[in-house]
Amino acid sequence: MKLGAVVLAAGQGKRLKTGLAKVLHPAHGRPLLQWVLEAVAPLAPAKTVVVVGHRREQVEAFLSGQKVEIVVQDPPAGTGDAVRVALPALAGCELALVLPGDAPLLQSESLRRLVAAFQHEKAACALLSAVLDEGGPYGRIVRRDGEVMAIVEARDATPEQLAIREVNAGVYVFNVAKIRPLLLELTPTNSQGEYYLTDVVAGLVARGEKVVAMSLQDPEEMLGVNTRGELAEVGKKLNARVVRFWQENGVTVFDPETTWIEVGCEIGRDTVLEPGVHLRGQCRLGERCRVGAHSVLEDVQLAPGTQVAPLTYMRGS
Repeated sequence: MKLGAVVLAAGQGKRLKTGLAKVLHPAHGRPLLQWVLEAVAPLAPAKTVVVVGHRREQVEAFLSGQKVEIVVQDPPAGTGDAVRVALPALAGCELALVLPGDAPLLQSESLRRLVAAFQHEKAACALLSAVLDEGGPYGRIVRRDGEVMAIVEARDATPEQLAIREVNAGVYVFNVAKIRPLLLELTPTNSQGEYYLTDVVAGLVARGEKVVAMSLQDPEEMLGVNTRGELAEVGKKLNARVVRFWQENGVTVFDPETTWIEVGCEIGRDTVLEPGVHLRGQCRLGERCRVGAHSVLEDVQLAPGTQVAPLTYMRGS
């Protein structure tokens, strides 16, 4: 069955207090939206549709030249409305992978596993979930006898539902034909006055369709960005992944907590990074280099064996 992807990128990001489109805020050197698109790409969807809305001119300019289709949600009326707007662009796709454009920690392998679960279970919908100590603002997964029955948004949940620890990660695979009529039937009868995509789950169940939830192995993958604090947090976690990768590939990092290595950098074996080093952009460091404490390198190329003194700033050499 042919897979299409729908990336929801129309959000306003009010709490960011910004003039920049929410999904274009950089985390660890790349816009949030780019991280999501790169997570989707290995699945090779037949079509990738990006739903834009708030400050859409900025997002459209960023996406120029990329292999995506852009659809406009105007006015923004919730996630259910966003997917409804995207459906015509998915013509020819039987499956739709739907995910938020502000979740840069999502990994391709988790998306692959979700698609595989959908196919194995012959479901109408498969969704990612996570089990948290505190569900916080996330929608709760309501089950009966182990089967997924509904998703209830936290704002609309009863005290009993708020006690549920399994939450919705906001990533779905849908059978397009089976959700099409349900999207048209959605109503904004909730605390937000929006068309919730989550209501489609209960609609599928009511029609006798199967809905399955796959728990994330690492709940951090579901983290989205609504505040500057959350933006800093996901950037820190992305950086930790990159630092760990280079440690596992022959690079000595004295203090991972204070070292910053952006994803576009390459580092040769037996290179040493002292505390507080920042490698930005497209740095290329040969083998056996040593970068002194609290140095900042941007788009720098270093020959093998180069020694960089502490407190050095270098750019594009």
